[in-house]
Amino acid sequence: MKVLILNPPSKLTKNVLRDLIYGCWCKGKRIGGAKVPPLNLLYIATVLKEEGHKVKLLDALAEQLSLEEVKKIVKDYDAVIISTSTMSFREDSRVLAELKEVNENLKTIVFGSHPTFMPEYALKEDSIDIIVRREPEYIIRDLINELENNSEKWKNVKGIGYREDGKHILNEFYPFIENLDELPFPDRTLLPKNIDYFNPIIKRIPYTTMMTSRGCPGRCTFCTVPYFYGSKVRARSAENVLEELRLIEELGYKEVWIRDETFTFFKKRNEEICKAIIREGIDLTWICNARVGTVDKKMMELMKKAGCHMIKFGVESGVQEILDNVKKGIKVETTRKNFKEAKEVGIDTHAHIMLGIPGETKETIEKTIKFVKEIDPTTVTFGICTPYPGTKLFEGVVKEHPEIMDGSSQDLSKIHETAFFNQYFTDLDPEELKEYVKKAYRSFYFRPSYILKWLMKIRSIDELKRVILAGLNVFSFSIENG
Repeated sequence: MKVLILNPPSKLTKNVLRDLIYGCWCKGKRIGGAKVPPLNLLYIATVLKEEGHKVKLLDALAEQLSLEEVKKIVKDYDAVIISTSTMSFREDSRVLAELKEVNENLKTIVFGSHPTFMPEYALKEDSIDIIVRREPEYIIRDLINELENNSEKWKNVKGIGYREDGKHILNEFYPFIENLDELPFPDRTLLPKNIDYFNPIIKRIPYTTMMTSRGCPGRCTFCTVPYFYGSKVRARSAENVLEELRLIEELGYKEVWIRDETFTFFKKRNEEICKAIIREGIDLTWICNARVGTVDKKMMELMKKAGCHMIKFGVESGVQEILDNVKKGIKVETTRKNFKEAKEVGIDTHAHIMLGIPGETKETIEKTIKFVKEIDPTTVTFGICTPYPGTKLFEGVVKEHPEIMDGSSQDLSKIHETAFFNQYFTDLDPEELKEYVKKAYRSFYFRPSYILKWLMKIRSIDELKRVILAGLNVFSFSIENG
């Protein structure tokens, strides 16, 4: 079967980090113009390729292809598969409608957070034939295999939804993949040729991304991860991860961004990985995500020796009460300690901050901005807390305000920059929150001491170009509308 795995173009934004399938994506100038390879699509393309299907992964975002160009390509395919989130759903469904206009026999299949948490809304769209809920690789494998056989058995595949006789049929969930070592390594040769994905936090190009675990031990009320990936955090073995790292090095990559929610949760495994990287001399630098409190100075020292140069933390707020309101499960003092230790070790840090969290006031936002300058991360992103389907926060809002519907009106033109029902769980109106995001960026990035620190760290022309490009994007966002 000829299958097009598509990262679709967008008319609403030039770039969006849509490689994570459980919901929250980042986009635009706010993130310094960063781009990432679509790891989620790459896994699916690899699985289907190993099944013998004719597969093309088309990253229209990275290749800057227009929808008209995509329409010419899709004429030759039997099925198209895309990942869709609440913030992209409306535009994605319109894209699929246009693709169906040029190929009436095209099967359209979507997976991701929106079809998982809002299946009834997703199936209302005539442009979508089949939805896939939760973890997609094996579901899509079984689905495409059955579709190729032209039998009706595809309707029995677990984890899917479809329309039949005017009704929405939702099959039982497919079990989670217990042993992640079973998954094939993503075939990175399927990525577009001659495309080096730009990212301001990456030090060595070309870089790639990888996944070593799924899930998160946290239960934050604003996050879809626990509900998408289940309550159990699953991890690949140390040897399996090392085998992929060796392959990545052989392919000529210089750096890896590990996209796990909480890479540092697996201390014993990671110690084994780091020691092997050092022992074997694997020449890769890398970045990972950490939950505050899951990494200590000793581990950071080992990680740095193994090539880690940045840890990204979900800080969210500098006010304990605000963190407690969303069951973040971390302490402000622990955050302060982690950032201090990272600085002592010589590892860069990134802080994710959300403004407009339940209970937020002008005073708590001011305290958070002050706190961020105190812990002084290498980089920081500020966004507006948004209630997404699949979270406790969304459930609370929809009970009182059913007009939020499926949440998809908060699309890629507004996400992170525009308040969405925050006035019902904060003391701030939408315009105030929007202005606070810009104020936070200006307050942090426009400090002379910060600019001087970055200039002193530059060691090459390439690094200078990267910093200037990222800086111009952030500057533009802070001054304009993003």
